[in-house]
Amino acid sequence: MNPAIVTYPGADGPGIVAALQHGDWNGSVWRPAEVDVSIRPGWFYHPAEDARVRTAENLVNLYLSSVGRNGKLLLNVPPTRDGLIHSTDVARLTEFRERLTTMFAQDLAVDAKTTWTVSTPRSGMLDIELNAPARISTVRLEEDITRGQRVMTYFLEAEELFSRGTTIGYAKIDRFPAVTTRRLRLYIETVDVPQRPIVRLYS
Repeated sequence: MNPAIVTYPGADGPGIVAALQHGDWNGSVWRPAEVDVSIRPGWFYHPAEDARVRTAENLVNLYLSSVGRNGKLLLNVPPTRDGLIHSTDVARLTEFRERLTTMFAQDLAVDAKTTWTVSTPRSGMLDIELNAPARISTVRLEEDITRGQRVMTYFLEAEELFSRGTTIGYAKIDRFPAVTTRRLRLYIETVDVPQRPIVRLYS
């Protein structure tokens, strides 16, 4: 971000929405997005909404579209008038946690052989060779955020392209129809000298 345009988090005014949506490659500060949502239709507890609590599947999709897009998820879970979390909310949160644990249980790239090549002053390529062919449907990419967001474009492919995007940041999680492969290649284009990204693969 350019702090002269977005002077503080939550600021409002001309050009701020565009700046927040598109960023500024020449900006001097990095401000991650905060995603504020509630597990219920509103921010406070109402008995009439007990049947309208987000499902575990909805919460997983919410996670992937917030944390999985380099944001910070702030999930509101309102207490009842007794100061307790309603049993329905507890059950949904428990199932949500279980689904995430299952989804990210085993990183298939942990023992993979990798080769990092700086292709040009602004692009790089990471070749990944797994120990054996594996079924992959989810990838988590990470870049060094001490430097801010530097990746402009990325492509992940095996025999064919199956994942692509424009930014990575702290975390970019992509889900796609499962592919079975042993070798993958990640291309990135950056605003300056490319740094090796982290790649985690899940079935």
